Amino acid sequence: FMNSVGSLSGKVIVVASVAIAGALSYQMLRRISSYGAAAMSTSSRASTGVSFCFVTAPTKEVANKLADGLVAEKLAACVNVIPGIQSTYLWEGKVERDEELLLMIKTRSTLTGQLATYVQKNHGYDVPEVICTEVTDGLPAYLKWVAESTKAP
Repeated sequence: FMNSVGSLSGKVIVVASVAIAGALSYQMLRRISSYGAAAMSTSSRASTGVSFCFVTAPTKEVANKLADGLVAEKLAACVNVIPGIQSTYLWEGKVERDEELLLMIKTRSTLTGQLATYVQKNHGYDVPEVICTEVTDGLPAYLKWVAESTKAP
C-alpha cells in the first residue's frame, strides 16, 4: 500500500504509514543502548554507507519470496520478516485495513534504488511500500558485514 510517491534527487521516496516503525525503533534503541556507547562507531554524523528499508507484504509466501530474492541478488545483506502488523491506509478514496508482514531490509545506501525496483517488479501490490533511510551509526563489524554481503555499487 502507499499514500503518495514523490521524487528527490533522483531517488524514489514512498511515503506510507507504518505504525510499528516507532515501536521497532524504540526497541532497537533499547537493545543498542544495552551494548554501551563504546561498542558503537565514534561519530553519528559520518555516513555509514548502510541503509535499512521497510517493505510490507500481504502473506508469508510473498515476504519470503522477496527476502530470498533480495539476498540472492545481493541487494540485501539481511531481511527480517516481522509478522503480525496491521496497516490502516487510504486507497482509492476508502479507508482500508489489512494484516501484513513487515520486511526490515539492511543494504548498502547505494543499492536502495535497485532494491525498490526489484520490489516493485516482484511484489503483488500495485504500489508496494518501500521506505528507506540511512543508518547513521552502528557496530562497525556489522556495518562492514552488510557492505561485504551486498554487491558493490
